[in-house]
Amino acid sequence: MEGIHHRANNFDALRVAAALLVIWSHQFALMGRPVPLVFGNEPGALGVVLFFAISGYLVTQSWIADPNLPRFALRRALRIWPGLTVLVVLSVFILGPMLTELPLQDYFDHSVTHQHLFNLVLKTQTSLPGIFTSNPHPGSLNGPLWTIPLEVGCYIGLAFAGVLGLMRWRWYPLVIFAVLAAILQLRYSTPSPPQWSFGLQYAMIFALGASLSRWSFFWFQYPWRTAGIVLSACSLLYYYGPAPLNGQSPLFALAGLSVVWGSSRTPGAASAGRFGDFSYGLYIYGFPVQQIVIWGFANQLPFPVALSLSLGGALFCAALSWHFIEKPALRWKPRRPSILPSS
Repeated sequence: MEGIHHRANNFDALRVAAALLVIWSHQFALMGRPVPLVFGNEPGALGVVLFFAISGYLVTQSWIADPNLPRFALRRALRIWPGLTVLVVLSVFILGPMLTELPLQDYFDHSVTHQHLFNLVLKTQTSLPGIFTSNPHPGSLNGPLWTIPLEVGCYIGLAFAGVLGLMRWRWYPLVIFAVLAAILQLRYSTPSPPQWSFGLQYAMIFALGASLSRWSFFWFQYPWRTAGIVLSACSLLYYYGPAPLNGQSPLFALAGLSVVWGSSRTPGAASAGRFGDFSYGLYIYGFPVQQIVIWGFANQLPFPVALSLSLGGALFCAALSWHFIEKPALRWKPRRPSILPSS
């Protein structure tokens, strides 16, 4: 997600795959069906892992290339908020009034309607009043929005470390990974771990991606040797590590391998972004489109048909979002000033 120009690596394809995993996983849940598990996790969780690993890697590269806080913050804001703003405004003022069973005055007076606008300041509200009342998940409009504040929180943490000069130390992201792992271990050793502990797992994935970024000068020369090291380390953690960290080892392996493969150039995959980066749009529009399809057909469609309609609708929205919102906004991304030779 680092630029509006396609780059010849596999990250575009990997991000689209991550978004599709999220949509596929949600299709089961939203239709009231059991969600299949992969490595003990729902496919949507694996998709989020891919997003956070790639983000940790690329955003760290962005900071290292230009360690300037205002420019870094503006780049991140231009990637997140234009698409999110249009989504939230459409949701509250177009979709909500069209779908709600409440009188319009009651809908607009409802506190949940007001709270949905707070998504713009990263206070997550996934519902709107009176919508999808006959769906297996009534009222829910956009479940995936909960990850966006966590993603921005990772950006803030990275920028804070960068301003303090800590990102110049190559070991720093790996130390943060270890600290988060220790906190996660302590939290889950209590009878009732706090809800925010769940977010630690994705922050660890981001830190792992950042670690691979800081050591890319080494593993670029030996990518598959690095993949072997990642698999070996995760295997040791799986068989000999303490719970719950051992259960997270497949996710760490997935994160590390995704960065290694994403940085390479595979024919076909490396050209996945030639029409645009649709991954963010797929991610934020997939859930509402799925709910609309389920509602419009009273949850009576066969699963493959419902999934196909949902994917088609989400891709259409994502393409519009990219070409008319996200891509134009990214043209305002600040560039690092050229360093002119002294005369």
